[in-house]
Amino acid sequence: MSNSKNKLGFIDVHCHLYPMEYIELLEKRNMIPRVINKNDSREFLIFPEEDGPNGVGGRPMGSEYYDLDQKLEFMDKTGIQTSVISLGNPWLDPFPDSTGDAAARLINQTMSKYEEKTNGRIVAMGVLPASSVDNSIEALHQIADTQRLHGVVSSPRIAGLLFDDPQLDPFWSELNRLGLPLFVHPENGVALDVLEGYRHTLPVGIGFPVETTIALTRLIFGGVLQKYPSLRILVAHGGGCLPYLAGRLDASWNSDAEVKSKLKEPPSQFIQRLYLDALVYAGPALQAAYRMVGARRLLFGTDQPFSVSDPDKNIQMLKAELPNQTELEAVMHKNAMDFFNL
Repeated sequence: MSNSKNKLGFIDVHCHLYPMEYIELLEKRNMIPRVINKNDSREFLIFPEEDGPNGVGGRPMGSEYYDLDQKLEFMDKTGIQTSVISLGNPWLDPFPDSTGDAAARLINQTMSKYEEKTNGRIVAMGVLPASSVDNSIEALHQIADTQRLHGVVSSPRIAGLLFDDPQLDPFWSELNRLGLPLFVHPENGVALDVLEGYRHTLPVGIGFPVETTIALTRLIFGGVLQKYPSLRILVAHGGGCLPYLAGRLDASWNSDAEVKSKLKEPPSQFIQRLYLDALVYAGPALQAAYRMVGARRLLFGTDQPFSVSDPDKNIQMLKAELPNQTELEAVMHKNAMDFFNL
C-alpha cells in the first residue's frame, strides 16, 4: 500500500468510500436505493427511473467504491496528500431501525481504521443512524470519542427530520457543544418527476444541489444557526444554489414581517458562516461561492469515485480563478487542516 506524501499537498474533503459491509447491506434491499448484481458486476440504483423492469439502470459500482489501494492510486495520480472520506448516499436513511443502529457502529469502527492503515493519508468522518434523534446524539458522542473520526456526514435529514424540525433541537445543541464538523450532502434529489428522461444526469446535476439548497435554507430560516452560532457546517457542491440565491433570500426575508421578526439578521449573513466545498467545475460558479463566503471558507473536493468527478478540471479552474497563492493554498490545503483539526 502506498505511503508516499505528494509534494502538492492537496486535501480532498469531498470523496467517498463504501465499506463492503455497507454494500452488502444495500444488496439485501429489494427497492431503491439498492445495489444489484448484474452480469457479474454491481450496479448502484438510486433514482426511480433507474429501477424496475423498464428501468434505465444505475451506475456501475466497481472496486473503486471500496478499495483503499485504488483510492491511494487516485490520490497519487491527482496530487492529493490526504483524503477526508465519508460514506456516500444513501447512508443509513433506508435503515431507520436496529439494523441501521448496528450498521452505524460497525461502519464507524471500520472507517476509523483507515487512517492507521494508510499512514494518515485517508482519514474519515462518521455516519449517523436514522432511527431516532436520541440515537443520533449517542452516535455523535461515539464519533467525538473516536480518535480517528474527524466529523460527521449527513443527508438533508437527520433521523428522518428536516433540519428546522424542533425535535432536532437537542441534536443541534449537542453538535454545537461538541464542536464536531458536519458535512451536509444531498441524498435523493428533488423534483425527480420533472427530471426524468436523462438517466441520472438531471437528478445529479439539478436535483442534488436544489435538495441541498432547500435543506440549508430551512436550517437558516428555522433559526438553527442563530441559536447555535458555533456550528461548523460544510456544504457539498459549492453550497448548491445558495451563493446565487442569497440576495433573493434576503429580499424575501425582508418582505415578510413575521419571518423577519424570528430571524434577526438577513439570510445572507448566515450563509456567510457556512463552509462550502469548491466542487463547482466552472469559474463563474466558484466566484459566486468565493464572494459569498471568502477564500477561508472554501475547501477542495473531488467527489471521487462517482462518474461526475473531474478533479483535473477543478484543479485547473481553481488555479485560474484564485491567482493569489495564499488563498489558493488555503482552499487546497490549510482550510481543511483547520476545519477538521487534522
